[in-house]
Amino acid sequence: MKRLISGIIAATALLVSSCIENDIPYPVIPMDILAIEVEGSEGDCTIDYTNRTITIPLAENTDIQHVRITDVTLTEGAVLSKEIIGVHDLRFPQYFTLSLYQDYEWVITAEQNIDRRFSVIGQIGETVWDVPRNMATVYRRADFGLDTVTITQLRFGPRPEYDYPEPSSIRDFNNDTHMQTAIVDAFGRREIWRLYVEPKVPQVDFTRAVAGSEVIWVKAIGVDGATTGVRYRKQGDEQWIEADQAWYTSNGGTIEVALRHLTPETTYEVICYATTNDEEQTTEIKTLKTEKVFRLPNSSFEDWSFEGNVHYPYLSAAEAWWGTGNPASKIAGINLTTPHTEDLHPGATGRCTQMWSQKANVMGIGKFAAGNCFVGQFDRIVGTNGLVAFGRPFTLRPTSLKGWVKYNCGTIDCVPSGGTGGKTPDVGEQDGGIIYIAIGDWDYNIYGGTAESPVLVDTRDEKTFFGPQNEGIIAYGEIRFNESCEWYEFDIPLEYRNFDRKPTHIIIVCTSSRYGDYFVGSTQSKMWIDDFELMFDYE
Repeated sequence: MKRLISGIIAATALLVSSCIENDIPYPVIPMDILAIEVEGSEGDCTIDYTNRTITIPLAENTDIQHVRITDVTLTEGAVLSKEIIGVHDLRFPQYFTLSLYQDYEWVITAEQNIDRRFSVIGQIGETVWDVPRNMATVYRRADFGLDTVTITQLRFGPRPEYDYPEPSSIRDFNNDTHMQTAIVDAFGRREIWRLYVEPKVPQVDFTRAVAGSEVIWVKAIGVDGATTGVRYRKQGDEQWIEADQAWYTSNGGTIEVALRHLTPETTYEVICYATTNDEEQTTEIKTLKTEKVFRLPNSSFEDWSFEGNVHYPYLSAAEAWWGTGNPASKIAGINLTTPHTEDLHPGATGRCTQMWSQKANVMGIGKFAAGNCFVGQFDRIVGTNGLVAFGRPFTLRPTSLKGWVKYNCGTIDCVPSGGTGGKTPDVGEQDGGIIYIAIGDWDYNIYGGTAESPVLVDTRDEKTFFGPQNEGIIAYGEIRFNESCEWYEFDIPLEYRNFDRKPTHIIIVCTSSRYGDYFVGSTQSKMWIDDFELMFDYE
């Protein structure tokens, strides 16, 4: 009987105890990796507490298969599922669990940017890398052949951590696979890389890429039916910039574009591309450095000197940039070109230049002379004739000449006896002024001047007269004045005839009578000029 009662009591006690619940909650405390130190890292590690990830940036000379974590700071009380401190192969993510009352999984990964390079002469487009399979492929112009390939860049990583062949030892890709192997030793391990050079007929190719100061002129030829274009970027930038469609002067199979608003004395990279059936092909990258900009000396015509009854548009001969015919006209006691302080253009102060065509009495001979101002120097007087030498050294490629001008147009009242054989207007017709600019590569041995000012103009010899047909011109622009005008700001665009030739000199000529070389013009013609500026960009 006692045994039965005891059993009932025990069963009752067990039933009661099984109904008791643990209602005390465990605290929720996130377990975090607060800090980590790694040998061979480059910069700070990125800890993402939301996603519980750590990204380690490794230097390219760090062995990613043996990355040593030297220290780690965890939330107080955290228990690790495995040891973090030590050596890890970070080619693959490393998973760790931090626990206290709950479990928190963390992932550690590595990023390593190795500067690998493989490029060849005649390459089309960028190199295609397949790092997991140790492959690199370049496309090369088919007409260059494959039996003698010149590798211009070959780099698998920094030496001495990486040891690989010299580029000159790999040349012949003329085999069934168009492939050569490169054996690379890195951190005591050997890798075999396959390098491919695939022939390709280019759909687009450069025919011109020339840098100015703030412009790069590009011309390319593409296949019919392809959509062609140009992209550019500053060297070192990752993002390519698409050339604005408004900058193209032609399109279709052949394209020409002036890349604009560039920074002077800066290196740029340019590519052309062609897209056919959604497949894009690009040219090799052209690298060009833009030129400096240049301010014309005494461009506001403030600096003048007066010596021997002659006005000179400079303070001293050593600073001379502009010239005039005044040294010749002084024989008649006049200056055709002078500083002027009255009636300046809006907003101007100080001085401008006035040119006045006049008929001077030289040694009893009445002779017409046009007021003029030019880049160059007065050469000499021969008899009653003044010889001038145009030009100053200049190697840049401006886009236009800006300035201010005012003009009074007279009626021609001076023509040599016997006329000019119809080469010029006659008495009673309108005179005309002109401002022109020319960039060229004149040889003074051919054009009779000096190394400084190579083009000699002798009014006794029409063959020396300068005009837009001159063979030494690389770029030219002009503005003619056939009627009077008040002050206004002009802009003379330069039209480039040849981009293969490098400029050596610049010529700017302003005259109140453009037929002055023939001694034809009006004694009422006057021109005022001020504030000249070379432009190196397009709007």
